Amino acid sequence: MTKSSTLESDQEEEAFSVASPIEIQFILNAIMEEKSAITLHLERSKQFILSTILAVDPVKKMLIMDYGADEIINQLAQRVGSLRCVTTQKRIRIEFHCNNLTMVQFEGRAAFRVDIPASLLRIQRRNFYRIMTPITNSATCSIPLPQKKGKETALFNLSDISCGGMALIDSHAELKLTPGTVFENCQIDLPQFGIIVTTIQVRSIYTTLLKNGDASQRAGCEFIELPEKSRALIQRYITRLEQQMRQFTSDDEL
Repeated sequence: MTKSSTLESDQEEEAFSVASPIEIQFILNAIMEEKSAITLHLERSKQFILSTILAVDPVKKMLIMDYGADEIINQLAQRVGSLRCVTTQKRIRIEFHCNNLTMVQFEGRAAFRVDIPASLLRIQRRNFYRIMTPITNSATCSIPLPQKKGKETALFNLSDISCGGMALIDSHAELKLTPGTVFENCQIDLPQFGIIVTTIQVRSIYTTLLKNGDASQRAGCEFIELPEKSRALIQRYITRLEQQMRQFTSDDEL
């Protein structure tokens, strides 16, 4: 087994707050020049508007944004007055709040006017390495059964793990894993290293083909608010597996 077949890239979101007016203006201008689509989410509502930035006016501290296609939602947005805006700039997600939304005329057509945000979030991906876990003496994850009032759990073997999440071998008939589901108080047992208790969210379900030709289902899970102490324990576990893998590779080459 080679390192390239065992270690793969994994990703986790990391948010950075930007409060400098000059930097905010620079980012907003870049979004406008790239003509990036912006989703305007109405506060306390499931409604949204698709828009773009038409102009940035730092003197008047305002943004001009494209008017929505649905007039009913446009009117609702004006009554709400506050929107959460989500877009991208150079593949980095940008989020900010728009206040004092009103309708104006811009270059002969209807548009929205909003205040330039006082701050925004740049949310980018942080890479982790995920490593396949051993088949023998495997790491496991014990998930409490929601429908049981006692201490009954569903036990899953891990296929791989990183500091951002893990993949479970989905073979437990009593607990159905579906994307978006959150499980609290899950116990991850890392042999010879200890047990981590954390919240996980199922992000994806996929099928992988084993060497014998059989198909096996996997559940990709993300750690939610994993404490740094637990993250450090996982990193030590990964480092140990890497050392064992390199030793195995060296022995094969002798």
